[in-house]
Amino acid sequence: MTAIGHYIVESDIDNWGVAVSATCNFNPSDVNLADNKITVSVVIATGSVIIFTSTGMMPTPLIYEQIYYAIKVDATHIKVATNPVNAAAGTAVDLTSQGSGVHTVDVGEGSSTVERQAVIDRAEQLIESITDDYFYNKPFVATLDGNDKDRILVGLSSDVLSVSKVEIFGVELPTDYWTFDNQFVYLDPEAAVADELAELHLRMKYQQNLFPEGVGNIKITGICGWTTCPPAVKKTTVVLCKAENDPTLYQRYGHFDSERVGDYSYSKSHKYLTGVVEADRLLTPYLRSRPMLGAI
Repeated sequence: MTAIGHYIVESDIDNWGVAVSATCNFNPSDVNLADNKITVSVVIATGSVIIFTSTGMMPTPLIYEQIYYAIKVDATHIKVATNPVNAAAGTAVDLTSQGSGVHTVDVGEGSSTVERQAVIDRAEQLIESITDDYFYNKPFVATLDGNDKDRILVGLSSDVLSVSKVEIFGVELPTDYWTFDNQFVYLDPEAAVADELAELHLRMKYQQNLFPEGVGNIKITGICGWTTCPPAVKKTTVVLCKAENDPTLYQRYGHFDSERVGDYSYSKSHKYLTGVVEADRLLTPYLRSRPMLGAI
């Protein structure tokens, strides 16, 4: 199992902490409830730290990511103890269900896949909160108030990449009535079929109020974000992950009062800061400008 984000994967980072000494997957059928044994594909010594995760339900009563200790039964079987003393004494946890999905056991106290995934997730979430953007294909469903016009703003922070459905009062509008750009859905004036008189009349009737006034009466479904992640955003993610793993690698804003790079001024009080200078430099071109409310 590999830690994977929207922008990078685990192998893009070269300064992870010491990895766990071994990892193996096992199925619910490998959990023997009668003997409280688990079949494993690696040799795990008694007293070893073990951490369980699962794609489904954990075997009861094991807790996701909690530290347990192994009791070696033989080369391919272990039991689970709640502490080192119980492991040494052979006192095992009573397993009462096999769980579901694919289970994983990490051996050792190093950086597990789950921990690495959390670092990647935090870096990507920070980038998205700073840029107000998604650098991948993100599904959206926007519920809007009708404006009695033939053009409506979807109102997303990211660009609209595609629209699959437009509904008015719960009724889906035929796809040949509308089109879209990166922010709006609007009446398509060139889509009318001349030999379909009924359709043409309907389009003419509603050409100025395709989206009738109402509260939450328009629903638009589609994809927003970016078709491909820019290299600078990928590099930013790597920098943020490496900086979390080793805070001494990069210059941080606590080391100086301010700096100017081109037209962008860095300061400790700037609201867009990640806290890492190199990361902010990379993200600068992707900061969306905010409207100045109340400006004349």
